[in-house]
Amino acid sequence: MKFLLTALLASTLALSAQDQPDGDLKEKAMKEIPQFFTDINNLNQEDRAKYQELFVRCDQLFKQRRIFECLETLHEIHEIYDGNPSTINLVGACYVEFRNFDKARLAFERIMKIQPDNFNVRFNLAEIDFVTESWEAALTKLTQLEKDSTDDPKSQSMNSLVKFKMLLCMLKTGDAEGAKGILAKTDFLDDSPLYYYGNAAMEYFEDRGPKAEIWLARAGRIFSQAGTIAPWQDTLIEFGYIKSFYGGDLEVDQDGPIKDNE
Repeated sequence: MKFLLTALLASTLALSAQDQPDGDLKEKAMKEIPQFFTDINNLNQEDRAKYQELFVRCDQLFKQRRIFECLETLHEIHEIYDGNPSTINLVGACYVEFRNFDKARLAFERIMKIQPDNFNVRFNLAEIDFVTESWEAALTKLTQLEKDSTDDPKSQSMNSLVKFKMLLCMLKTGDAEGAKGILAKTDFLDDSPLYYYGNAAMEYFEDRGPKAEIWLARAGRIFSQAGTIAPWQDTLIEFGYIKSFYGGDLEVDQDGPIKDNE
């Protein structure tokens, strides 16, 4: 699975610590600052220091895959302030680790009320539809994401992976021609694995597994050193075309310490 995490608290703290410009520039800058930045900056000194300490710990715990402890620490953070999209997104990411997609979706949808244009979280919601095999819903979300990421430099790097997921959704919804149409617009000169993984998917779709593996091997030789293969490999595992290295996914139904509205 390729779920995305939004920028963490460091960006919040960095912004709140910056010197504010004067005059009209200051007024413009203040209008562009999200409310949650202001809320965190307005915490008393003790709470702000505790908030920073807890978030740094959360970040470390999540990277170490100590997910239960991360959720417990997020609960402590949210007792101080619970409106930061980054901490809410981390809650969603924790529930994704448990494959509790209902709770993950609640977290991501809450962020959408705060940041409706957040590309990463919109992608996460599409990914939940993808991994729960809601192919039409996933395709609808991914199609819009593809359009938005084409012209946006900040999300353009995700465009090829979005197209790949669209291709797979099309295969599941009976639109093999649409999937071939995506593939026809790419070639071996692209700077992403789309050409190779797209062809591998089509070979699997046509029950030609050995040929698919040749395409995957080519992709590995070209892109493995760049570190870009993992999300593409994860996508095919989740889709069911290739097996997980671990021999299957572990399903955990765990509510954890975070309340439903978080």
